[in-house]
Amino acid sequence: FFFRFSMSVSTPQNDASGAFTDVSQLNWQQLSQVHASLQNDVNAITQSYGSLRLAVGRFKTSEDCLSHISDENREKDILVPLTSSLYIPGKLVDINKVIVEVGDKFYVEKDIKDAKSFLGRKVQNLEGRIKQVGDILARKNQDLQVVTMMRQERMAQAMKAQKKK
Repeated sequence: FFFRFSMSVSTPQNDASGAFTDVSQLNWQQLSQVHASLQNDVNAITQSYGSLRLAVGRFKTSEDCLSHISDENREKDILVPLTSSLYIPGKLVDINKVIVEVGDKFYVEKDIKDAKSFLGRKVQNLEGRIKQVGDILARKNQDLQVVTMMRQERMAQAMKAQKKK
């Protein structure tokens, strides 16, 4: 098999020291456990990655909505979101200030400029985290490929040994 030079996974598997695991030294059961663990990791990280992308989308949408607050929209009827699926009727009265959620259910009144700046910083922060999570996801996927190739190699070896019998 041509992939022997890269048969170690970059993430610690059953090794608290954080050292590399040489998957070529693992038996079938250990390979299966590492494969299952990596698959779970990839699924969880993929879900986190998607959640971060959704959060960026919501902040960008909020930022865009701020640009629609203008003098011509004063006193117009609007729908105010209470949750992602529950809205109540309202009126746009103060076009200079908005209420911004700055933490877990913690709200602060800000002027439009400060609110846009806050949302911009949130987007920038989340995009940095998305990059980090994306890098981790790429490494985990690479590790998963290495383990999958090793499992396939072991299966082929077992079938070859069985044919010889």
